Amino acid sequence: MKKDHGFSLLESLVGLTIIAMILLALLQIGRNSAAQVKRAEDATIAANLAKTIFSSAGVEYPLKPGTENGELNSDWSWKLIITERHKPYTAQLISKTDLQLLDLKTLVFNANTIYEFKTVRSSRKLAVK
Repeated sequence: MKKDHGFSLLESLVGLTIIAMILLALLQIGRNSAAQVKRAEDATIAANLAKTIFSSAGVEYPLKPGTENGELNSDWSWKLIITERHKPYTAQLISKTDLQLLDLKTLVFNANTIYEFKTVRSSRKLAVK
């Protein structure tokens, strides 16, 4: 009886199927990684833009209750919302000074996602005439 030294057609097909499945899995991992990198990049841009907006509040934009809107470029827009903070635990402290606490909320958005950032700032109360 002659002994074959090669692979049968079935063994070759099984091997190719396994290799194809592994390559597809690796391709999917690569695609997911690229999407995660893009999301991280967008979150970084949004955080940096919000930091700039918070720093500009009181300098470029009045630090008083209200809203401001703007655009970074055609891809990014933002909205700054300033409200007076009315919290029971700060009412006594604030009433004894000429300071007011303000909640600042910035919404930064592109075509796909809305990012929300919040902070608290203090400012002198505006004189009422």
